[in-house]
Amino acid sequence: MRNLILLLFLLCLLSCKKEEITQMDNLFEITDSNYPTSFRKLTSEELQLKQSEFEKDHISFSLIDSFGFVGWDYDDDFELRRSLFKNPILTVPEMISMVKNYLLEKSEFTGITDTTLLTVKEVSKRFLNFGGKYTQTDGYQYNHLSINFGQQEINGLKVINSLLTCQLHSEGVHRIFGHWFPHVYIPPIDKVSVGLAKSKITGHILKSHDGWGRELTHEIRKQDLTDSRKVILPYINGDQLELRVCWEFHPSHWWVLIDTTTGEILMEQDINFYLF
Repeated sequence: MRNLILLLFLLCLLSCKKEEITQMDNLFEITDSNYPTSFRKLTSEELQLKQSEFEKDHISFSLIDSFGFVGWDYDDDFELRRSLFKNPILTVPEMISMVKNYLLEKSEFTGITDTTLLTVKEVSKRFLNFGGKYTQTDGYQYNHLSINFGQQEINGLKVINSLLTCQLHSEGVHRIFGHWFPHVYIPPIDKVSVGLAKSKITGHILKSHDGWGRELTHEIRKQDLTDSRKVILPYINGDQLELRVCWEFHPSHWWVLIDTTTGEILMEQDINFYLF
């Protein structure tokens, strides 16, 4: 009987401990119906239809991702490329204007609804020769542009993994690389302040493995959390892509993101590079 009571006590203690851990993982529930901005994963049939619609009347090597946006992947075609770079590119301003118009025209797939938000960060001029008739005669001649618009920023918050680069020939864009989202809802109040976020993860043990497979650990200390900023994280949650507003920390060589509404740790990643 005594052993049974002791067993019941231990089970109760474990149950309470599990509940405490759950509460620590999620400090608050989401009560704002507008948060987070989310996009549903497409079925294979929907994705195929989206890709066909995107490519209609225009040659493109870019692939639509599983949530309906132009993403990081592309399906290159060497033979098709040979037919694209027949003519030189005349002026860069004209080509930048062409790119912006194209991104707006394809807004359903690119996420671009306001081209005034696009600021050119870098323009790379190159000459590509895939065995076509057009040949380079001087060093100032080019038939390929790569235009980098940088990272998406909304209300001063950077959107993680939103780099946008467009590549084009004399007649238009043939590749879009990166992500850009048409809208992101940012809650007016942070339920989880930066101070609360810091207190939550102080003492938290981060684990990873080096190039030899050995486990590495790092206990987060207060002095690890002096630098922080608020960002927007595209977070895949089941069949939804959610745009989460997060506090970003860099304890030692780690990258940690905590939702400013729920307090969940959405990412903890060792960004060190380990050689074998």
